[in-house]
Amino acid sequence: MEWLTKIDEHFVFVLPFLQKTFSLVCHQEKNKLLFFDGAETLACARCTGIYLGLLISSVLVLFKLSKKKFHINILLIASVPMIVDVLLTSLNIYTYSKLIAFSTGLLLGSIGFFYLYAGLNNLILELKR
Repeated sequence: MEWLTKIDEHFVFVLPFLQKTFSLVCHQEKNKLLFFDGAETLACARCTGIYLGLLISSVLVLFKLSKKKFHINILLIASVPMIVDVLLTSLNIYTYSKLIAFSTGLLLGSIGFFYLYAGLNNLILELKR
């Protein structure tokens, strides 16, 4: 994020690379970016929520490894609010809300991490065989 340049001005050299990298997975529309301390995020509110949810869940897994298997329906249910939000804003039923987009992304990202984690564990076990 741009606020990294406020911490150390050397980060300004990495910023174009990061912007290009995030542009591969996010539309980065200016009106949908979050602003912190006068600097904008490199991803829209929804994508920022997804990434933050992934980060929070990964930190939680570090402290307590979850051996519980999640049914795919939980992931589908967690994705419903985001799908509904995208549909309703695309159909102009209500205006885009950064808070709602961030919240739905946070929900899906935090739940989605456990499926990503389980998939990577399964892949590692498969490769060991």
